Order: sequence, then structure tokens, then C-alpha cells
Amino acid sequence: MLRAFRHPGLGACAVVSVLLVSGCYSSPLKGGRVVFAGYKPPKVLVSYRAEGTVPSAAKYLLVEGERGEAILERDTDGSGTLFENRWSDAEGDHFAGWISSSHGYEFVVPADRTKPARKYVYPVGSYQVRSINGVDRPVPEVKSDPVATLMPE
Repeated sequence: MLRAFRHPGLGACAVVSVLLVSGCYSSPLKGGRVVFAGYKPPKVLVSYRAEGTVPSAAKYLLVEGERGEAILERDTDGSGTLFENRWSDAEGDHFAGWISSSHGYEFVVPADRTKPARKYVYPVGSYQVRSINGVDRPVPEVKSDPVATLMPE
């Protein structure tokens, strides 16, 4: 179980799944929420094919969710993690989530939805949660490269 927390490409849904199975689930994900098998977002805006270090079964979708646009990291059974924490800047729309005392995740989606998005994973101890313009978000201490590029399909 501890190895899962150190793996940089491990998806948030896999980490949350470990917590669910281990019995220590008490809503550890901040900035989003776990969705269970069969979840269907109200509207899919973009489907992505991931290139890079990601969980092998994961699919990525930009969706119009119940609370606005979000990134869905989905497993084959339809369960996954919905990243709802959002802000925008010159790079595009950012969606992020984090698990206290574990990884932080950030997705950057360009305003031009036909362009690739990027997924970042911030290992525990390499980021701090800060409130910027009223939005809590994981902020890396050192600029890092994305672990994956999400290519629109």
C-alpha cells in the first residue's frame, strides 16, 4: 500500500481505492470527489487519450458536471475521480485535487479544447495547498514537467 502513494503516475482514483479497501476512507480527496461504478456525467465535452505515466486502465474526460466543468479520471467500470476544483489563467483552465499527506494532482486544459491537455502529479512534500484568488489549490514548490499529455480524441 505504501508503494502506491510514492508512484508518480498513480491516479487519484487508485489512491482513493486503496483507502476505501483499507477502511480508512473519510473523504480524503480535496478539490473533487470519488464517483462510483456506472457514473455518467451530464455531458462529455472532450475525451482524451493519455500519453505518459498514467494508470493503465484510466480514461480522461472533460465533462460538464453537476457543479460545472470538471476532469474525470475514469476506470474501466465507470468509477473514478472527478476533479471539480477549477480556476483559469493564460494557460487555460486548471482542475486540481489533493489528498492530505499524499499526492496533489493538476490538469491544465487549454481554452482551445482541440489542443492537448497536461496532467501533473505532485508527490507528498513537494507542494503546499494555498488559497489564491479565493481558490484552494496544490502549488508545487518547484516547477515540474507533466507526467502525461492528454490528446483530444
